[in-house]
Amino acid sequence: MNNLKISVVIPTLNEEKYLEKTLLSFKNQTFRDFELVISDGGSTDRTVSIAQKYTKKIVVAHNTNVCQARDRGLKEASGEILVGADADTYYPPNHLKSIADEFGKAENVVAVTGRAKFVDGPRWCTVFWKIFYSFAYFIYKISGFVLYSPAFNLSYRKDIFLKIGGYNTNLDFGGDELDVLRRLKKEGKVVLSANLMPQTSGRRFTVGIFTFLFKHVFYYYWLNYLFGRIFNRPLTKAKPVR
Repeated sequence: MNNLKISVVIPTLNEEKYLEKTLLSFKNQTFRDFELVISDGGSTDRTVSIAQKYTKKIVVAHNTNVCQARDRGLKEASGEILVGADADTYYPPNHLKSIADEFGKAENVVAVTGRAKFVDGPRWCTVFWKIFYSFAYFIYKISGFVLYSPAFNLSYRKDIFLKIGGYNTNLDFGGDELDVLRRLKKEGKVVLSANLMPQTSGRRFTVGIFTFLFKHVFYYYWLNYLFGRIFNRPLTKAKPVR
């Protein structure tokens, strides 16, 4: 696996404020054999023009939800390993190297994930996620069970993922995290690496703790996900929190 090819897939929608820093963080990776794939949902700002400075692989599909956008990126990608990323997240120079190393340790590794550090958001956001990720990592260390994987820090073998059907594009939020993780676990080992710790924006938490927990986490995320699993369509089309 030392000579594997990696594809980084980033869904975007009006991300001109954050995207350049994200793309620069990939330009500065120590692991060089990778491509960038941008899956844009129809941005009306400078997002696409910024992306064009870093990659030629850009697909634009208007009015796509996040699972549809990641699925379009998956189909454009040529790598053996698909690395999920977000447009408002900064990745350390060793991020891709750490992912490649984890996949190289054992043939039964089908996915690699990690934690995250939230920045530029309210204090409660930073504290909440630090506690949550510490708890999730503790559970993993004592049991090998991966409790949660953020879509912007989840990588998987493309052939395995296509074998199990790829993204369920009938799902919205949660479909690129809970559903993907659930199905990949059945195919092999999912590694939660302590070396994968990107910095991601806490901007989505400025709506306030109660609005975020009840409206966005409970209603848009969990209820929408469960409804989609049962009825194969989301309860409602969730609006991205920006």
